[in-house]
Amino acid sequence: MKNAFATRIRPASAALAIAIIWLLIVQFVAVLAWDAELLTRKAALLHWLFVGVLPPALALWQTKLPEAA
Repeated sequence: MKNAFATRIRPASAALAIAIIWLLIVQFVAVLAWDAELLTRKAALLHWLFVGVLPPALALWQTKLPEAA
């Protein structure tokens, strides 16, 4: 039996939701590392950009939308 939630959500919407959650988690970790003085401000920003922003952005950019019938 299929999950009712899984049938209602489109793959593109699920990918976007996962990307947003990933961005927020990595941003939170970068801020914590900066606050704990493990990273400088610039290093935390670069970490967030390269680890938090680029992978989801590239994945969403390469996602193919289904053809309209």
